[in-house]
Amino acid sequence: QRQVRIILLTRYSPAPPIIERLEQTGLSFSSLQDLATTEGSSVTQLSNAIETYQPRLLHCHGYKSSIIGKLTKLLYPRLSLYQVSTYHAGETPKGRVWLYDALDRYTSFLSSHSLVVSNKIKEKIPSATTMLNNFVSMPERQPSSDFTSSSYRFGFVGRLSHEKAADRFIDLAIQFPDHHFHLFGDGPEREQLESRKADNCTFHGHQQNMEKVWQSIDVLVIPSRYEGLPMAALEAMSLGIPVIAAAVGNLPQLISHTKNGYLANDPKELEACVNNWLSLSPNERSTLSQQAIETINKTYSPQAVIPQLLECYGL
Repeated sequence: QRQVRIILLTRYSPAPPIIERLEQTGLSFSSLQDLATTEGSSVTQLSNAIETYQPRLLHCHGYKSSIIGKLTKLLYPRLSLYQVSTYHAGETPKGRVWLYDALDRYTSFLSSHSLVVSNKIKEKIPSATTMLNNFVSMPERQPSSDFTSSSYRFGFVGRLSHEKAADRFIDLAIQFPDHHFHLFGDGPEREQLESRKADNCTFHGHQQNMEKVWQSIDVLVIPSRYEGLPMAALEAMSLGIPVIAAAVGNLPQLISHTKNGYLANDPKELEACVNNWLSLSPNERSTLSQQAIETINKTYSPQAVIPQLLECYGL
């Protein structure tokens, strides 16, 4: 119930999927260069926009925006800017991104408040942080699930990269030829993965409509080597879709093994988890699904997290 504006640091062409989602919500959004009345660096443009619109606070999400927000706060103290940064990436990046990530983390002391979404990320930030759960809106109506089928659809949702471990997902497909395995996402390992894919694998590429994705899978598998707290897990569980995940990042805080999902410490345990879920009776699968929904509603919904966020904002 506050007036907000989303500021996009860069104007991309073609427009990214987030633009369509913002238009659907009716929220105000602009690119930074449209808000500024002067030319110059992103820091100069941001300071100009802040002077013009005088926001109560600026919440930066992503390492580039976070660095620019902190620099603006440091270089323009007259703005009295309350600046918040969120740290959400669980993996250790490489190349130039590693440098940006390190610069973002080691300048965290410049922020008025720093938020993290997992214990592992919290350990990487050298200054004080507050841990808040990621959260998703609960669907108005839960889909009806068929837990009596003889063949199920397992899904992978994410970037096809080393840290997300789609190769482990392919290994599962090979182990369970009677079920179908769907990969939703794109990335640098796609060609390599497709070259060894099993006949029961389908690569769908990058997705803009997640609603269709969730309608296409019965079980979500998150085999990642590194994670924070993936939104895909929260979205799936809010819909009653069971999640079988590697025990990385804050997934062990989200998932209670065999109660509302499954956790695995290695690829062999991932296979065992799939076997365990397939061995359940329809009633047992339904109970696990309902437990997943209740977990999200109680701890990872807007009603649970937004009051904590507003407290961090000082509102």
